[in-house]
Amino acid sequence: MKSKKILPADQMLVTLNKQWATIQDIMLVGSLGRNKARDIKNEIAEKIKQEGKKLPNNLVPMEKVIEYFNINVEY
Repeated sequence: MKSKKILPADQMLVTLNKQWATIQDIMLVGSLGRNKARDIKNEIAEKIKQEGKKLPNNLVPMEKVIEYFNINVEY
């Protein structure tokens, strides 16, 4: 089993500074595999679509990813 990559704080902030998150970004932020990251992206996207909003293909707002993982960016 391959160990997951954990980003240092400076690289994490660079990733979190994006407006939109891809599956790859979610993998880095959560130290997850591709399948779990895809599940999280789909969960976030579904909640947004239920609010009647539209999203670009294969992207979710980074703000929602930060909320999902409960990341304290100020820290």
